[in-house]
Amino acid sequence: MWQLLANIILRNKFLIIGIITLLTVFFGYEAATGLKLDNKYGFILPKESPAKIDYVKFKEQFGEDGGALVLAIQTDSLYTEDRLLKWKKLGDSILTFDGVEGVISEATLYSVENNIEKQEFEVRKIFSDTRFQEKSVQQIEEEVKRVPIYNGILYNDSTHVSLMMINVQEEFLSDQKKANVILEIEELAQSYEKDFGQIRFAGLPHIRVVISKRIITEMYLFIGLAIFATSLLTYLIFRSLRVVLICNIVISVAVVWSLGSIALFGFHISVLMALIPPLMIVIGMPNCVFLMTKFHQEIKSHGNKIKALTRVIGKVGTATFITNVITALGFFTLVFTNSDKLMEFGLIAALNIMVLFVLSICILPIVSTLTQKPSNKHLRHLDRGLAVKFLNGMVYLVEKQRKWVYIGTAVVLVFSLWGMMKVRATGNITGDLSKDHQILKDILFIEDNFGGSIPFEVMINYKAQNRLFKKSTLEKVEAIQQRYADDTLFSKSISMVDFIKVINMAYYGNNPDKYEIFNNRDKVRLKTYIDNFDLTNLNSSLKMKELLDTTNTTLRIRAQIKDLGSYELSDKAELVKKEIDQILNPNKGAIEKYYSKIIAGNQVYIDSLLESYPEVYNTLTTIISKGDDELQYAFDSDFDKIREYYKKDNFNQQLREAIDYEYMDATVTGTAVVAAEGTKYLVDSLLGGIVFAVITVGLLMALLFRSWGMVFVSLVPNLIPLVITGGIMGWLGIPLKPSTLLVFNISFGITADDSIHFLAKYRQELKSGKHDLKDSVIESLREAGLGMFYTSIILFFGFSVFTFSEFGGTQALGLLVSMTLLIAISTNLILVPSVLLSLEKRLSTKTFQEPFFDVYDDDDDVDWSNLEIDDKEVEHFSLDRSEAEDEDDSKDSKTEEDNTPPAASV
Repeated sequence: MWQLLANIILRNKFLIIGIITLLTVFFGYEAATGLKLDNKYGFILPKESPAKIDYVKFKEQFGEDGGALVLAIQTDSLYTEDRLLKWKKLGDSILTFDGVEGVISEATLYSVENNIEKQEFEVRKIFSDTRFQEKSVQQIEEEVKRVPIYNGILYNDSTHVSLMMINVQEEFLSDQKKANVILEIEELAQSYEKDFGQIRFAGLPHIRVVISKRIITEMYLFIGLAIFATSLLTYLIFRSLRVVLICNIVISVAVVWSLGSIALFGFHISVLMALIPPLMIVIGMPNCVFLMTKFHQEIKSHGNKIKALTRVIGKVGTATFITNVITALGFFTLVFTNSDKLMEFGLIAALNIMVLFVLSICILPIVSTLTQKPSNKHLRHLDRGLAVKFLNGMVYLVEKQRKWVYIGTAVVLVFSLWGMMKVRATGNITGDLSKDHQILKDILFIEDNFGGSIPFEVMINYKAQNRLFKKSTLEKVEAIQQRYADDTLFSKSISMVDFIKVINMAYYGNNPDKYEIFNNRDKVRLKTYIDNFDLTNLNSSLKMKELLDTTNTTLRIRAQIKDLGSYELSDKAELVKKEIDQILNPNKGAIEKYYSKIIAGNQVYIDSLLESYPEVYNTLTTIISKGDDELQYAFDSDFDKIREYYKKDNFNQQLREAIDYEYMDATVTGTAVVAAEGTKYLVDSLLGGIVFAVITVGLLMALLFRSWGMVFVSLVPNLIPLVITGGIMGWLGIPLKPSTLLVFNISFGITADDSIHFLAKYRQELKSGKHDLKDSVIESLREAGLGMFYTSIILFFGFSVFTFSEFGGTQALGLLVSMTLLIAISTNLILVPSVLLSLEKRLSTKTFQEPFFDVYDDDDDVDWSNLEIDDKEVEHFSLDRSEAEDEDDSKDSKTEEDNTPPAASV
């Protein structure tokens, strides 16, 4: 098959190049016009995840929870005429930007006044006279700070920090071009720093836009750095700019296709997806080095370029295909995680890795036919003295020092397993930012002065309209808010209860002592006021409609929490939910005990339940009567009437319904919770993906070698680097989070490639009958070792470019993958041959059944006279062995060439 493919590629090179060119233009257009950013948090969760369902429901009722951009200043002289005017001017200017729905600061607040004659409230701006004729600055300050609701929300009086909160439409935040409004607002704000000092920025709009812009910048930066690093190493190996150019053509096309495929599938650029283009370079360049090394070995062997290129495709095609399949499998396992974002990333990565194989196997041979045959100086890398010494060192360790190899491996594994026990799983919104990053500094500043920075929401379903303004309901909500106030992890919370307190305070002439829940007597008096009052007209981010959904009988408690680790935040959310449930439903424990005994058959407890909790009795009778007034009256006048229904089939179900109706349901959600659950889900999915990848690769090894002994030999040396990397993470305190877990998925697929090439070469040598087992191992090490080393070095430096990132997670990814690959080349070049020699009695030709296909094909019987290449092409591109010998640079180089075994590639 591969010989036929070689024939087709070389005979139709201009057609193939034309098709690739047209497709590259197409994918380039898709990338230029269709790529969009995904800067939302928590959407790594599957659709059926409870956390995501709750969050979607929350947004349907109350809109986005993270739509406020926050500007913070620290000054003890805001209340001077000049500075208060400029603070107002800044807010007014920001309000003119497209996408800005509202601005609230101390300069934009309203007061609520009691018009006793009209029996209604009137809303007036506290600061409207810019000439300070109506009120002095001191009077404005007193009026602002008279209302307790703003203290801890808009200002911290003790630290003299003031905030400006800017509501931005989600449409502008999620659109790559429109999101620039955030940067424009921040640029405008910074122009006022001469008046207020440093202005700090916080809020999810700031984090989302700034980080997403940085992701795009770094993606292109890594593309450039990866091309530079891999190209430099390729040049140092081959000492040929032509080889570097050919390889760069392949990876450049692959990068364009990868970006275009992301846009074509309708996927967005996220933190994960931005890794795809650099990965194509880092994985693609070793592909090219592999093929080019084989091409040079063939040229050195017989000097015929067409024959060499045909063998590159035909003889090594299966090996290249299998290694790309295994690498792709490491990513494709993510498709089975049931998470949209992970599935998208895994699909695009796996697809483009296989496309990379197609591009490599087509472009490299075709372009090589259009260039001159490599000269002898370009083949010297095959016999370089340093390379020979390196391989001799590996052979010495394998032959003479196997005992120390095993002892060293065991010691390292013990310390690594010890280190792995120290690894802690975490992950938060700002977890990938370095400690010196300005975003993190600004968020910590907000947290130090206001308690929290990441939205943390509670929805309370009170289930019946008549419960909303009951004092018991309002007091329960107030108790929940007090629970927040007692916890230093949270900012000050705000709910409908705070507005009720403002109304009560306004009714009593804005007396701060009356900032409290109104009593039942005042509620009657305030009914007319409340019916005529609409706070939704205020131009601010503190609107009643954003805190209450009367249609769905749901109220909202809005707060922020500090940016904790995902597992810590998840535990905190669970604890808060339990505490809220205890506040809302203090009798729930006792009621459930009664109900559990009732459904167990003890009907005697029904009377106790209904008598102890008359609200349950009332709801139960309403359910049973179904609007029958006569029956309802009978229930109300005679308790014994309900006993007639105790033994009915559906009574327990109706009782359950009545009990549930009496409970108020609390839902804890918000960006903080969704992001935390998303990270936890991602960690669990990636761990499962690693296990799936190991099993899949093991089955593929069994298919290739049809020997479980060889499966063991191939898998264990590739699992050891993962264990060592895990140990290093533990000892260095690197947490387990999505960015570091990807290390294991990426590394395992790549490192397994080396084992396949080495063991396939070993199998070929063993089955040839030319060597015994020991000689086959040594010969395989000498021939395959150099290519394995070349590609591993390129991969090491290729992934190292990620350490230049501003994001700690990306830095850790680059560092740990590079480290893992370096460890893996040691295990594949030293441990695998050592194990083969130690198990030589168990691993012989008898352990190898005939595979379904050979990784390395023997094609010595190919009749080259039948190769279907035009005569003119053969005349132009082919040289026989005697012509090649005439072109030798010197007799010494020829002698060295004849005496040194040719090195195979990976």
